[in-house]
Amino acid sequence: MEINMDKKYEEDWKNFCDHGDIGDDWLVLIFKLEKFSKGDVCFLYAWLIRCSEEVVQAILTWIKTNIEFDDPILDIGCGNAAFIFQMYHKGYTNVTGIDKSPNAIKLATEISHQECAKVRLEVCNVLGSVPSDAPDSPLNKKYRLVLDKGLYDSVVLASTNTEGSQTKAKHFRDNYVKRTSQLLQPGGILLVATCCHTEEEMKQTIGKNVFDVLEVLSTPTFEFGGKKGHNVTVVAFRRKH
Repeated sequence: MEINMDKKYEEDWKNFCDHGDIGDDWLVLIFKLEKFSKGDVCFLYAWLIRCSEEVVQAILTWIKTNIEFDDPILDIGCGNAAFIFQMYHKGYTNVTGIDKSPNAIKLATEISHQECAKVRLEVCNVLGSVPSDAPDSPLNKKYRLVLDKGLYDSVVLASTNTEGSQTKAKHFRDNYVKRTSQLLQPGGILLVATCCHTEEEMKQTIGKNVFDVLEVLSTPTFEFGGKKGHNVTVVAFRRKH
């Protein structure tokens, strides 16, 4: 299933303004990018709803242990920024969220007012060109932590349904590693959560030359109706230089 994310966030913005509904969780959005048999849908959806809460708590616990409250943090592909607001309310005040979707940032900004959260939210494409004439752009800053909770999955999944998908996926991965490493301070950490790639795949595609694997977070499996769901993989990579 292919989703026009900017249109999806526009619908979510309207729903938030009318009903206060902030929209889908990040794991549910990745779920919607996949194609599943009809019989699997209820099982997977129920698993994702329960799993996402546990994964979010695991990530928040890891951040609390490894990241200082005033460390600069960047959430790439932040969507509605729901996770950013959770970090903010736990004491992390130097947080920036970026998304290439203008409607995602419009939605996130509206929610930030409700949350009374003083965070920076901007329209930026982390995989695009870095603006040389905008020194204050989030893409020209350096961060202690870069957080990705679905961008890697969404772009790889989108590229698999196009002609020359293997070449496009490789180009994306190479560009992803290059751009995220450039955004990090020396020794900075890239934390990636994926429900579409295994731990070994992540180590092979990201943790090779530029990054070392720092830690693989413990994440849940869920069994429902005799079927077992796959783990969400969350890997912390440390920039080498």
